[in-house]
Amino acid sequence: MARRIRWQIVIAVLSTLLVALLLGRLALRTASVASPLAGGAYVEALTGAPQLPIPLLNDPIADPAGRELIALLFDGLLRVGADGLIEPALAASYEIDESGTTYIFSLRRDITWHDGRPLSADDVVFTLRSLQVAEQPGDQALAAVWEDALVDRLDDYTVRVTLTAPYAPFLSAARVPILPAHLLAGTPPDRWPATPFARSLVGTGPYRLVELREDRAVLAANERYFAGRPYLDTLELHFFASAEAAEAALARGDVTAFGRRLTPSLAPIDPPANHRAAVVPLDEYATLSFNLRRPPLDQLPLRQALAHGLSKDALIETALAGSAVPLDTPILPGWWAFSPAVRWYEPDRAAAERILSELGYEPGPGGLRQRDGRALSFELLVDGDPMRRAAADEVARQWAELGVEVRVTELDGAALLDRLRSRSFEMAIHSWARLGPDPDPFALWHSSRAEAGLNYAGLADAEIDSLLAAAREEGELAARSADYAAFQQRWVELVPSITLYQPLYRFVADESLGGMGFDDPASAASLLLFGTEDRYRTVARWYTASYREIQGDLR
Repeated sequence: MARRIRWQIVIAVLSTLLVALLLGRLALRTASVASPLAGGAYVEALTGAPQLPIPLLNDPIADPAGRELIALLFDGLLRVGADGLIEPALAASYEIDESGTTYIFSLRRDITWHDGRPLSADDVVFTLRSLQVAEQPGDQALAAVWEDALVDRLDDYTVRVTLTAPYAPFLSAARVPILPAHLLAGTPPDRWPATPFARSLVGTGPYRLVELREDRAVLAANERYFAGRPYLDTLELHFFASAEAAEAALARGDVTAFGRRLTPSLAPIDPPANHRAAVVPLDEYATLSFNLRRPPLDQLPLRQALAHGLSKDALIETALAGSAVPLDTPILPGWWAFSPAVRWYEPDRAAAERILSELGYEPGPGGLRQRDGRALSFELLVDGDPMRRAAADEVARQWAELGVEVRVTELDGAALLDRLRSRSFEMAIHSWARLGPDPDPFALWHSSRAEAGLNYAGLADAEIDSLLAAAREEGELAARSADYAAFQQRWVELVPSITLYQPLYRFVADESLGGMGFDDPASAASLLLFGTEDRYRTVARWYTASYREIQGDLR
């Protein structure tokens, strides 16, 4: 009897321990979070090496690796926050006067350069005035925003910028990386690459440069970073000649992470064991522009028929191997101004054929539609980019099924740009890249840019003009968002172009790497990247070392 009781006690104790163990595991899985610890190293593979990693001079399209290094080493007055909106960085705060033309930036007083010198208004004024006089600025569009601005030093920690007219997107342009005047003053911008600064790259960013070689850059945490010391002690960028070589290094465990744009020719491979992948859209898109000045494309019903006759999903799946996502309007999902209520025309071949017939275009010999003896035929220009060329061929194939002939003509990039600028085209597929965190599409669609500007389609609509002009001057985000929602609806109604697809960026990292937010649906970084370097938006909070902390109640 006593033996039986002892066994019952043993079984009860073991059962209790088992239940406690299971509850402990459940708590760790469901009621605990990974809390970062300082320390650890991070090694990332890049395709290509930096060519000119100097702010103001770097061309982000020709030298993306240089721009990515700049993002780690330098800060601007403002930056893109974790929520995707503009927030203070080197500036502790800013004020805008009632006219919307004067901006007062008050600098933080606790910031030092990587060499220990304090940041002051002199650095900000030097940088912005240098951008105004640089003969070959790396980002021409950014330089144009600052061209006519008056930049004044009010005191050691206050800078005033005066614009010639209200310009609501200006805060996005205030993300210019600030340079150290004490190292560059007196040297013209075109001579900066020959200075010692070009090798030291002294900034104020979350990381400081330790070593820059042909095959890698070694960075260390900025102990005095204004937003708090980064968790990672060291960050290395290893440069590879090709994406294949970089992915091989990731598979071998030589690097922690690797990210690249998706393309049909470089299909994504499964992540190595103990790694995870995240895919994020980039702030660019490919579009098919109609020349509205040329008949019959000046007819709205014809453009609506072509819109109904094109399946963007089929184009992406067939021609692009799923390496992009479709778009409805020129306002990208992930921007604060995006309106999910505005939808593009549903692919509907029957509706497209009905509209074409109502316009008098009937199938002739071989199925090609004609009216008054003239075939419905267009020339579609495109450059040699593999994705855009594949998209052009698929557009031609789909519209051929409607009886619309599309003759694809491939040009080099410069020749295509000349044809767009001279308005000597019928249709053209091209792209807009690095659109940034402010969606302002004024330059692309306002009628004042139709004859000499970026409004290649020649759209001229009073309602759109009014909305775009108001959104540029309106200071309140809610009011601007309402203007852009109305713009998107009107733009879809007019069909001046067809936004085809938005490229994707795929980032593969070791499972131990946390803090990025790319695979968190609630994170703004998972919705849209403003250039590939924007993956470092929260780099100061990245970590590889952590401990599990139970939070909340277990119910």
